[in-house]
Amino acid sequence: MASAFKRVGKDRYRVRLSAEEVAVLRGLPDQLRSVLGASEPDPVTERLFPPAYRDPEDGERQQEYRHLVHDDLLAAKVANLDLVAGTLERGELRQRRWTVDLTEEEALAWLGVLNDLRLALGVRLDVTEDFDGVVAPDDPEAAGKHLLSYLGWLEEHLVDALSG
Repeated sequence: MASAFKRVGKDRYRVRLSAEEVAVLRGLPDQLRSVLGASEPDPVTERLFPPAYRDPEDGERQQEYRHLVHDDLLAAKVANLDLVAGTLERGELRQRRWTVDLTEEEALAWLGVLNDLRLALGVRLDVTEDFDGVVAPDDPEAAGKHLLSYLGWLEEHLVDALSG
């Protein structure tokens, strides 16, 4: 299978996906946005915004850290979602593949969003680090696990394009 991401210039990248892939991806930024906008922390937001201090004795320092940086971290994640959603709308069908060119900033936004989506989905599915992508056909969470594997595949190809 061909790579979904390809460097096409010094700071330019091309994304080529099937129409089906784009249909799946288009709904994900809004889903992640709703998770990020939740008023109460949950395991997903705790994974997306990990604590700086884990020792219970550092609770006050953790609260101060969260107060100082959380809004900026959240704003950066939302800005990445906006960039990715914009590129998903801007793409067009070329030679039977959906295609869009990205700036380096947009490619890095894609990387952040793909990573956040994988983390959020992994928490929701209770997937551990040793998940090898193999999904039993009768697994009730098969669709989610296949999506998790696909997002990992996309992220790997984007990292390769960015480092190439």
